[in-house]
Amino acid sequence: MTDGLLCGWRIRSDIALPELLDWQGDDRIPDLVVRLGEVDERLPEGREISPLLQIDGTGAGLLQVPMVGRFLVRPSGGITIAPQPEASEAEIRLFLLGSVLGMVCHQRALLPLHASSVAIDGGAVAFCGPSGMGKSTLALRFAQHGHSVVSDDICVIETCEPPRVRPCFPRLKLWRDTMEDAALSPEGLERNRRGQEKFHFRAPHAGVREPLPLRAIFLLRRAGSGEGEGIQRLAAPLDIMAALEAETFRLQVGHALGRAETLFQARALIANDVPVYRLTRRADAQPDRWLDAIAATIRG
Repeated sequence: MTDGLLCGWRIRSDIALPELLDWQGDDRIPDLVVRLGEVDERLPEGREISPLLQIDGTGAGLLQVPMVGRFLVRPSGGITIAPQPEASEAEIRLFLLGSVLGMVCHQRALLPLHASSVAIDGGAVAFCGPSGMGKSTLALRFAQHGHSVVSDDICVIETCEPPRVRPCFPRLKLWRDTMEDAALSPEGLERNRRGQEKFHFRAPHAGVREPLPLRAIFLLRRAGSGEGEGIQRLAAPLDIMAALEAETFRLQVGHALGRAETLFQARALIANDVPVYRLTRRADAQPDRWLDAIAATIRG
């Protein structure tokens, strides 16, 4: 078993988790324990949230991923994985550090955004958007310019004052063409899933270990035909809260766990304390030319 650092938690795992930084904290009892074992196909008193997910009255969740495995996630921090024989280690870790991590965040009243984030001037800057919008690409380009990657795909936010981002791990999931555009080779890297031209790349800077204040959020969107590019700050709190709700990772899980009010309060706090911008750009726009504009917007 190995101990790693994940969102400030000490995680002990039966399976290797090379994405994580090593645990260097005190000798506390692990916050999360990942074990391999048998997992039933149904929670005894679970209700179906989706074809792949069940939640019971205790707050436990059962995620079933075809050809990968079953993941039983208890509020106490115990996670049991029953892998399918054909599942690769990368696929098991993909869902453990993705959907399962999102469930753990909701169990612990944290706000997970569907976002990548990097450290800029002592704070965390998050890039939100649907898959394929360029979140990881922007994080990669900032990493190539000396900034640490705080998280990829899931940005975990503590809703204290001011809001803080808990660091996840410096691994990025990148498509082959993204890597080649950045003068990187995917050869020898682990594939995200079998047959997929998406690879796991550990950013050159070793991540961060402590929570960082949330400096800004950028909502990424594609420019429509004839529409100009640019960065625009959202002013209306209700618009910000609606955008954050849309970008909440596994929102239905939070609602199923009874966290709707907590999530609403978290969105309201961010809308009040953190600048949120809409970054509109063309699909063919080179990401490097946005780095200075993003940094100037934050500093300005």
